[in-house]
Amino acid sequence: MDTTIMTGYAEYTDSDTAVPPHDILAERAVLGAALRGGQAHLAEITAIAAPGDFYRPRHQAVFAAICALSDRGAPHDVVAVRAEVERRGAAEDPRGAGYLLDLGDDLADLAAEAPSPATGAYYARIVAECSRRRAIMAAGTRGRQLARQGSDDIEDLAAQVVEEMERAAFPAERGEEDTFAVGEDSDYWDGLATPLDPSTMVVPPYRDLAEAIPALTPGEITTVAGRTGVGKSVCATDFARHAALRQGHTVLYVSLEMDRTMMLNRIYAAEARVTMETFKRKSFTEAQWADLARARERVARAPLHISTPSACTVSTIRARVRSLERRGQAPALVVVDHIGRLRLASGERVDNRAQEVSRFSWGLKELARDHGVPVLSVCQINRDPEKRADPTPTAADLKDSGSVEEDSGNVIIVHRPDRGRPEDPRAGEVDLVIAKNREGAEKTVVLTHQLHYQRFVDMARG
Repeated sequence: MDTTIMTGYAEYTDSDTAVPPHDILAERAVLGAALRGGQAHLAEITAIAAPGDFYRPRHQAVFAAICALSDRGAPHDVVAVRAEVERRGAAEDPRGAGYLLDLGDDLADLAAEAPSPATGAYYARIVAECSRRRAIMAAGTRGRQLARQGSDDIEDLAAQVVEEMERAAFPAERGEEDTFAVGEDSDYWDGLATPLDPSTMVVPPYRDLAEAIPALTPGEITTVAGRTGVGKSVCATDFARHAALRQGHTVLYVSLEMDRTMMLNRIYAAEARVTMETFKRKSFTEAQWADLARARERVARAPLHISTPSACTVSTIRARVRSLERRGQAPALVVVDHIGRLRLASGERVDNRAQEVSRFSWGLKELARDHGVPVLSVCQINRDPEKRADPTPTAADLKDSGSVEEDSGNVIIVHRPDRGRPEDPRAGEVDLVIAKNREGAEKTVVLTHQLHYQRFVDMARG
C-alpha cells in the first residue's frame, strides 16, 4: 500500500518501489535563500540542514560549496559558488556524463526563484525531515538484513537493530556548541564557585582513594586493572555497592564473567559480612540469617541493576543504558566487568586482538560521552610484572592494547603483595596504584582486603 506524505511544501508517494522521500522544490528554495542571503540567514540554515541532507547530488555539491566559502569568510554568490563547485571537482558526474555543465544558469535560476532569504530556515526543516525519513528507511532495511544474516545471539541482534534505528530516528542536534569563545565563560566561573555536592557525584568507596580522585567524571572511563585473582572485580563491586547503596545512585553493572547467583553472593557477603565459604556450604547460623535479612532490606531499596548477558557487545550495553533511561532511571555509573570479554558486533572485522580491544575501549568511551555517565571498566594485566624484580604493575602492563590507557581518565591497578605469599609482611593489604589520574596526582592507596567477605576496606588510621 502506498502512503502519501505531506511535507508542507510538496507531497510525494512512498512505497517499497517508489523513490525515497525527498522534496526537490524545498531543496531549491534552500539553495536560493543561501545564495541570496547573508551570513545570518546561512547560519540559520546550516543549523538545521547539512549537505548530506539534500537528495540530489547536484544540490549536495552546491550547498557544500556555499558552506565551504562561508567557512573561509568568502562571498557565496552565484559566481563564487560555481567556481568553488568546479574547484572541488564536482563539475563532472563520476559516470562521465556532463553533470554540472549548466551550473551557472542553474545557480542563477536558484537565486532568482527563491521566495526570500528569510524563508530558508523553513524550507531547510523540510529538507532535513526528508533526510531523516530516508535515514529511518535505510535503518529499517539494515535491520531486515541483520535479522536475516546477523548474529546468532538474539540479544546482540536486537541491540544492534535498536541502535541503528535510534541513530536514524534521533540524530545528534546540529548547531550544538562545540566551539566557544574563551572570554564568554561566565558559566565556567559559576561552576568553580559552586561547592561540590556529594549527592550528585559518584564518589570512590575508599577514604584515601577519594582524596586523590574526589569523583568519577561523567563522560570518562576509569579502568580498574589487575592480575587474575587479585580482587579487581571486588574493587569494581565495591564501587557499585557504594554508589547505589550509600549514595542512592542508579548503577548498571554488566558482568561478563559471573552469573546472577555469583553476583548476588558477592554483594550479600560484603553487605552482611558473611563469608563466601558459608554461601558455598549454605550453612548459615541464625545470626547470619538475621544479618542477611538486614542486608536484603538495604539492597532492595538500592537502584542497582545487574546484567549478565551470555554474549555482549558495546551495543548491548548501550541498549541496557537506553532501557534504563526510558524508564526514568538513567544510570549515574556503568560498570563493565570486564572489557576483555566483550565481543565485536556482527559484521565487524579487525586484524588482531589489539585492534579488537581498542575498538571496545573507544566504544565504551563513546558510550560514556554520549550518555554523560562515568564508566568503570575492568581490565586484565599481562604477565610481564611477574618477570621483574619489582612485580608492581604499571599502566604499560594493561593487557592487549595501549588504547585502554589512552582512553581512560583514571587507571587504578589492584596489586596484592601477599598474592601467593601468605607469609609476606604485608599480608592482608592491597595496593590501589593510581597509574593515571587526569585531574590529580598519581599515588598508591593502601587498603585492607577482606576477600572472605569479597570487599576491600580502608586501613585503620593510628
